[in-house]
Amino acid sequence: MKYEEAMEKLEKITQKLEEGNLPLEEALRNFEEGMNLISFCEKKLEEAEKKIEVLIKEKNKFRLKKWKTEESEEEEDKEIEKKKEQNLLFSKEED
Repeated sequence: MKYEEAMEKLEKITQKLEEGNLPLEEALRNFEEGMNLISFCEKKLEEAEKKIEVLIKEKNKFRLKKWKTEESEEEEDKEIEKKKEQNLLFSKEED
């Protein structure tokens, strides 16, 4: 099954469950199938994330660089800012 197919099925199941017209047993089966689809989609996304690499140009040479999520970039930016602040503190103390 493809990721897109799983997401489409999951959307249909979600709509059915939100309507609230299903008998309990059918609702439970749909819920279980939905949970399995969520697990499947998460696994596919994790696999895709591991495979994603960004091609960047550096000094007329190309190299592969691992893809970073926005969260990892934000964390990296925070670390850089923290290091800058620490360097400023150390340089002031030395004066």
